Amino acid sequence: MAVYNLARSELYIEMFTNVVRGRDEDDAEMQDAHANLLIDIRFADVAKAFAHVLYDEALRGEVRPLARTFERMADQAALTAFGTRNHEEIPSWFFQNFECLLASALHKLLLYFRDPLTWRLNTEKRGCAVVAFNALIGVAEGLRSYVGLDYLRESTGVHVLMSAVQNAKCDFLKEVVHPVPRCASLIFAEVVAQHVLAEPNRELVVQSGFCFFARSQRWRAFASACMTLAPACMPGAPLARLLREVDEAKRSVVAAPPGLFFLASEFLEADASPERAHNVSRSANLRAGPDLRSPIAKRSKPFLRLVKRLVSGSP
Repeated sequence: MAVYNLARSELYIEMFTNVVRGRDEDDAEMQDAHANLLIDIRFADVAKAFAHVLYDEALRGEVRPLARTFERMADQAALTAFGTRNHEEIPSWFFQNFECLLASALHKLLLYFRDPLTWRLNTEKRGCAVVAFNALIGVAEGLRSYVGLDYLRESTGVHVLMSAVQNAKCDFLKEVVHPVPRCASLIFAEVVAQHVLAEPNRELVVQSGFCFFARSQRWRAFASACMTLAPACMPGAPLARLLREVDEAKRSVVAAPPGLFFLASEFLEADASPERAHNVSRSANLRAGPDLRSPIAKRSKPFLRLVKRLVSGSP
């Protein structure tokens, strides 16, 4: 269980409130202070404070576009800490902190909007949830140059957010639809679907958010679970359209010559190692021992990690 520091929480709540409301935009000293506070955001208090502010501001009404603001803050934080904005020269923990911020804030927002008494939210609360989720995707767009995968700088906010959630150790998307999904989960799934469908790039390449969704078992399982509520909660919602288009896209490449991306994907889905049959049978007959095990038959963890990066875009 996370232990929260009250003083740190109050500090970041004040900072994120000022940032979201657009205060201190012309105050260079305060901009420097905000940048310094973003350098090390590994603490659980930061994501909690951020989610609290987004939730509170969404309940108050519309939230202004935040992508440009967070892009400027992250740029300044990188320059202050490392003297550069070059992705290759910045340590990976800096990127991981931003990914954790996005994933953890999303998890908390889903819980904040999760009514414990009923799966259905009233119209006003639904609107607030849409505002909060869209605001978070806007923040993800602003941070796209400061996440683990450098090519995401050319992609979209929803792609960045999906990647951050995919890389999270905790599969909270599975948690929020168990035993049955609540309306808040479906609303978020619909927001994601709208953003993914708005992307012009529908190619099944790793740089595409559409492709990322199509190849992510975690995201597809979440979307499919949410579909059980779709007819009752949001008839005609875009989530069903996204799932249909994903199925159509995957069927369209069945007859195409398999490239590295799809060979790797099929390997992962089959949970099979790249070993030949005679090597498997030979290794099964060998006595267990470090000197007698076949290097071909032995599962290669580095290879698996590489394949997973190719397929799902995760580091």
